[in-house]
Amino acid sequence: MMAHESFEDETVAAILNAHYVAIKVDREERPDIDHIYMTYCQALQGEGGWPLTIIMTPDGHPFFAGTYFPKTPRYGRPGLIQILQEIARLWQTDRARLERASRSMAERMQPLFEGQAGEARGREAADRAYEALEATFDTEYGGFGPAPKFPTFHRVQFLLRYARLRPSERAAAMALSTLRAIQRGGIVDHVGGGMARYSTDPFWRVPHFEKMLYDNALALAAYADAYAHAKDPAFLRFVRQTVAFFEREMRSPEGLYYSAVDADSSGGEGRFYFWRPEDVIAALGPEDGELYNAFYDITEAGNFEGANVPNYIDQDPAAFAASRGMTEEELWQKLDALNEKLRAVRDARERPAIDDKCLTAWNALMAYGLARAGLACKETAWVDRAREVVAAIERILMRADDGRLLARYRDGEAGIFAYADDHAYLVAAYLELYRATLDRAYLDRARHWQAVQDALFWDKAQGGYTFYGRDAESLIAVPKPVYDGAMPSANSQSAHNLWILHALTGDAEYADRLDGLVRAFGGDIASAPMDCLWLVTAAMMSEVGSTEIVIAAPQEEAALRARELGAMELPEAVWLTSDARGDVAMYPMAGDGTPQYFVCRGFRCDRPETNWKVVVEGLRQPPAWN
Repeated sequence: MMAHESFEDETVAAILNAHYVAIKVDREERPDIDHIYMTYCQALQGEGGWPLTIIMTPDGHPFFAGTYFPKTPRYGRPGLIQILQEIARLWQTDRARLERASRSMAERMQPLFEGQAGEARGREAADRAYEALEATFDTEYGGFGPAPKFPTFHRVQFLLRYARLRPSERAAAMALSTLRAIQRGGIVDHVGGGMARYSTDPFWRVPHFEKMLYDNALALAAYADAYAHAKDPAFLRFVRQTVAFFEREMRSPEGLYYSAVDADSSGGEGRFYFWRPEDVIAALGPEDGELYNAFYDITEAGNFEGANVPNYIDQDPAAFAASRGMTEEELWQKLDALNEKLRAVRDARERPAIDDKCLTAWNALMAYGLARAGLACKETAWVDRAREVVAAIERILMRADDGRLLARYRDGEAGIFAYADDHAYLVAAYLELYRATLDRAYLDRARHWQAVQDALFWDKAQGGYTFYGRDAESLIAVPKPVYDGAMPSANSQSAHNLWILHALTGDAEYADRLDGLVRAFGGDIASAPMDCLWLVTAAMMSEVGSTEIVIAAPQEEAALRARELGAMELPEAVWLTSDARGDVAMYPMAGDGTPQYFVCRGFRCDRPETNWKVVVEGLRQPPAWN
């Protein structure tokens, strides 16, 4: 908003050009800068948000911070022109005081960029996080807390893991009802697929219409986990529609995915997605149009600004199908066909712009989501697509001369040193691909990138991973992110990666680093488990312990067993081939060449089993919580 209102204004431009060096930062390309100065803004103002407005000294130390400012005073807020003129006057008349204030603030702010160290109790923190989620759960519409509602899928994934390990039927019910509510709402694009960033209301009906790659990647993983738990075909339908949207509209020629679809198009925010009853009937005919309008809440009155966002929040699909003389499956087949027709009509409208930069972190998350969904839903094509994405990342976003991972690709140019989260998500993608295929090459790449991350980002003095690498541009602070917001933090995801790597390989260095990471943020885990919930999840998993299934079989059969295990709900389990730990002789096939299966818990193995059904049955029982 400020871009159009202020920065394109000649009066504002004249003041900026006369007194300031104006810099606009893309926070998706430089999340390190955004993180540091947003932390300053929150400390100075007690709140943050975007757009973020910072005024700083030439050496980068801020002394003024805020979010949106109108060009002239309005809404009880000072105007940008007024602010710029006053600060320019102070800089000329009392510069030393501003510089002292900025240095003092920088010194007082440093602890905010460090984690709170301490001994962590993962299961205890998980219990407290569950209680907090239960207290804020919306029993009518799903999700947590008031509007605006964000999907925050790592909460769902935590609840599903907690439900199995504790165990807790209530935790599972909260997770599943939240996913079902999201899927029914207008936050999901029922016509074209994909999901918007958040809902502006408590019902999930009217979204902020921007579609982000990372949200949808995390949604794939969460809905895949839910499908493994409940085998609800609705979850599979969501995953299919989401994958189809990104393949159709967001895939780059290089095999990566673009970052986002804007909310705005001709006529204002969300107009591309709106429908009137007569529009639907004109596109589908009277009979099909009436059915569609009745199911998706398309009315004359409208459900948003006189128009309609398709949703079926208040609809019971089974009852609706019965009222129309159909089975539920027949209804969905009908609706899918009608949505295809409406999509063709909608495509003739002026489309929202696509942010066509390709980000390593978000693409790695998408590869992770595709591999996880492909395994849980038995769709090998999605696993193959995940293979292509990680191959494209290494081909396009890895510097040829030294192998340095880069963060952004656009218009034929890759640049900006990758951050800790780029590495953490890429390791997660490779681990998920190994889980789906048991191809040793993916485990090797996971170990490679984990080693690179350790070398570039590990804080040798205090533990934990820093936001940017030691070979990158030096900024005024070196944050160690642990807050799990729209995406899990680099440290939280790394904790999961280290736990899995240790379980797969038996390499104690991974366990030691995981212990060091958890200790580095033990105070955060204890005092604010909801703020670092994905890290709490990893600490919980680590304390409960892993189940390792070693498959001593020819590769083709081993891959088949991996696919069978991947369709089960086994968050505590890893599976591997005999060579993953470097000594095939430790886990041999039987003397007559019959495959053998070694089920181990915390590296203590039962006698080898040759009957696969016995193995599967034994895995259904979750491990002991204590």
